[in-house]
Amino acid sequence: MSTRNLIAFLRTLAGRSDLLEALATKGKYEVIAAAADLDLPFTEAELDSEIWDLERRLAARRGESFDAEFGLWRTMWGQYYLEYIVYDLMTSLEEANLIPKASNS
Repeated sequence: MSTRNLIAFLRTLAGRSDLLEALATKGKYEVIAAAADLDLPFTEAELDSEIWDLERRLAARRGESFDAEFGLWRTMWGQYYLEYIVYDLMTSLEEANLIPKASNS
C-alpha cells in the first residue's frame, strides 16, 4: 500500500539523518526514486494527495482552519520541505494519534 510505504519512508528518513540530508535539496522525483530504491514505492500523485490529506486531517484534529494560516506551516521556515515533513508533520501526526507512533525496536 502506497500510504504505508510513504509513512515507512518518512520514518526511515527520520532515523537516517545522512539520507535525509542528501535528499533535502533534491527534487520530488529524486525523493520518490530514493523511496523506490528502498522498496517503499509511491507515486507523485500519492505523495501529494497523502501529505495534503494528512495536513488537512491534522488541522481538523487541532480545530484549526486548513488555509494559509495553518499553524504547523510556520514551522517550515528555515528548513527544507522534506525536513518539515519528517520532523514536524510526522511528529504532530503521531501526537494527534492520526498515525501510529513509530516503534523503538
